[in-house]
Amino acid sequence: MSMLSKAAAVTSLNAKRRWVVTGTPIQNGSLDLFSLMAFLRFEPFSIKSYWNSLVQRPLAQGKVTGLSRLQVLMATISLRRTKDKDLIGLPPKTIEICFVELSAEERELYDQMENEAKSVIENYIHANSVTSNYSTVLSLLLRLRQICTDIALCPADLRSFFPSNNIEDVSNNPELLRKMVSLLQDGEDLDCPICISPPNDIVITCCAHIFCRSCILKTLKRTKPCCPLCRRPLSESDLFSSSLESSDTDNPKVSCSSTSSKVSALLKLLSASRDQNPTTKSVVFSQFRKMLILLEEPLKAAGFKILRLDGSMNAKRRAQIIQEFEVPAPDGPTILLASLKASGAGINLTAASRVYLLEPWWNPAVEEQAMDRVHRIGQKEDVKIVRVIARNSIEERILELQEKKKTLAREAFGGRDPKDRKEISIDDLRTLMSLCNNRCLRFLLGHPPGCPGG
Repeated sequence: MSMLSKAAAVTSLNAKRRWVVTGTPIQNGSLDLFSLMAFLRFEPFSIKSYWNSLVQRPLAQGKVTGLSRLQVLMATISLRRTKDKDLIGLPPKTIEICFVELSAEERELYDQMENEAKSVIENYIHANSVTSNYSTVLSLLLRLRQICTDIALCPADLRSFFPSNNIEDVSNNPELLRKMVSLLQDGEDLDCPICISPPNDIVITCCAHIFCRSCILKTLKRTKPCCPLCRRPLSESDLFSSSLESSDTDNPKVSCSSTSSKVSALLKLLSASRDQNPTTKSVVFSQFRKMLILLEEPLKAAGFKILRLDGSMNAKRRAQIIQEFEVPAPDGPTILLASLKASGAGINLTAASRVYLLEPWWNPAVEEQAMDRVHRIGQKEDVKIVRVIARNSIEERILELQEKKKTLAREAFGGRDPKDRKEISIDDLRTLMSLCNNRCLRFLLGHPPGCPGG
């Protein structure tokens, strides 16, 4: 069952009293709150047209009235406690940023890739075809992020991911289909644009977009079915399964002949922590499963005992790994390599007191959930979190995008003066690709890769 189906089922439940309990009411934008209003049946805000006219549209236009209404609404219906209110006595948590300079080789490849990507996206803008080529934009941004982490994550021939034309049709282009499957293997941060969640039973449309099978099949039941992203006419025969891939994703072939700048920086951070206290346990989060495997060899060579936890493992195996991680050092492991989404919710990692985030996430709430696996009830040590960021790269611009989303969440609950809202809206973040064209800026900020809803 897709997340969209689950939400519809929960909303339709008959009840005398309704409560919503959540640690992240806003993950992507104010529209996240509408689904909560729909469940609570809090009229008129539970009616989509009213929500749009009273809240969503004014906020999008940078009007103070939209923010004021949202703040009054949340103050009226919510009980809120943040971690800075001393209720449960958690130990202190500090967050640091470790900026890493890319090596000469990494910088040369990154700059070349970024320049090529700018050219491709600008061509799409001029042709008014950005949405119809969304998968290519997603692929280009993913490759830039992978270069920042480790060149070994990227295909040997990066140029094969640049389109030869503006028409993407996987039904007539098996090579494009293979590229899309490769994209699914390489990145764990892809969301279905319909349910805004990691897709279940992934399918690829003939126009090269990614959806949950159940979500897109419901869309195709309309009178005039079309792709939700590019509006191209679509039928069930235009869907392709992602299981067409033949490569072994559990044992990807990654080169360890050289150590990336980020891996070198991580090794120094972990070694310094071990020198200070050999029993300290750390969790290293990455969005790329291949990166977790790539890290195993240099960490073992440095004398660390490690475990790996990722989305390929079933619930029983995950529970076993967490139990093994809790064994005290020196007998037990001191490093847990964890997939950000596989470990972002529902597990307890309080055995660790150090967290290292190898890449920034589009959605800051996902990062915060991962941090909270360590900084939560049961934690007895001070917690230190280090975000490893490549300088002068797309990662710094993702941090800006995260700050925008955090600001919106604070404002919704009255954490900022409403008069500042219009200034924030007018002074939009610069595009992730540093393009000056406002149309591309609005597209990328409104539809971050893998999650067109923001």
